[in-house]
Amino acid sequence: MTTAGSMLGHDGPLAAAIEGFAPRAEQQQLADAVAAALAEQTALIGEAGTGVGKTFAYLVPALQQGGRVIISTGTRHLQDQLFHSDLPRVRRALGAGGRVALLKGRSNYLCLHRMGLADGVGVTRRREVAADLERIRSAARITTTGDVAEIGDVSEDSPIWPWVTSTADNCLGTDCPLYRECFVLRARKQAQEAEVVVVNHHLLFADLALKESGFGEVLPTADAFILDEAHQLPDTASAFFGQRISSRQLQELARDVKAEQLRDAPDAAWLREAADAVEHAAREFRLALGREARRESWSAVATDGAVGMPSKRWRARSHRWPNGARGWRAASAGRGNSHAHWPPTASRIPMMPPTCNGSRPTAAVSRWRAPRSTWPARSSA
Repeated sequence: MTTAGSMLGHDGPLAAAIEGFAPRAEQQQLADAVAAALAEQTALIGEAGTGVGKTFAYLVPALQQGGRVIISTGTRHLQDQLFHSDLPRVRRALGAGGRVALLKGRSNYLCLHRMGLADGVGVTRRREVAADLERIRSAARITTTGDVAEIGDVSEDSPIWPWVTSTADNCLGTDCPLYRECFVLRARKQAQEAEVVVVNHHLLFADLALKESGFGEVLPTADAFILDEAHQLPDTASAFFGQRISSRQLQELARDVKAEQLRDAPDAAWLREAADAVEHAAREFRLALGREARRESWSAVATDGAVGMPSKRWRARSHRWPNGARGWRAASAGRGNSHAHWPPTASRIPMMPPTCNGSRPTAAVSRWRAPRSTWPARSSA
């Protein structure tokens, strides 16, 4: 069987089909590494400089191996470039069959139902916005995908977009009178039937979060996932799976507790003491972090001695909150106040994580990296 690396060589189909294609040894090595990972169903981290041709290096083995592959990119712009330019070129060169699909988040597709109602919104009284709406309607008559990226003569920041697209909150679902013509539904159906699906990291993690919640899924199951621009994954993943806490949240919680305690459980002095302690610990912890803005992992921050001790004191005091609701009900029982309630702020505040113990994942992950001395200074297709 012809290897993925050899297909990117001087005598390979890409050199024959793509004018100006220049074989690169590092690209061929990466392609073989990707092919091996796909065949063995293992994880691979590949790193190479600009100009090595990483996109072709993973597209060739992905199309060669068969099975369903989901490819995720860092941005919608790169997603469009991959789907409309790079992927078709490689498919033509290899003579690859099978179906491919592009899938984005819901807000990237026109909503025919909302577009029909857009005349009645105040923003369309502005002449330029009304003109944008007519351009969008003209495009809707000829588009087969409903992808808003195809409508280049309407600015991305036009105020009309929220009125001609939908969100999970305002989508009518099966109750929509134009449900069968829905562009989002059509795109998802095509993705379910395709062998290669191109998505972006935000949609990928939105799907993972949806599956974790048990409320459904957006993406189909796949035999392999290829994540381009993988250095962006930590930020995207933390947006969907991370927990956030702020001193303002903690101060609001302390104030809510003390206000409710005075009204509903004046005899429960321990609640006021606990609220004061948490408020003091939060203030101390905030000062320990310093005034300069910074973004780091908690494991890195917690090793700072100035931060470590205040965080330990905060954890010690905040551990009293898990039993807070039970104690609150007991303290306010019998007072005849039907409005007594545990402040809702408390349930929204996550516990401060303990210091990382330095443990690492046990799953086997192979790594391929091009020698830096070979990294080109400029990019070539």
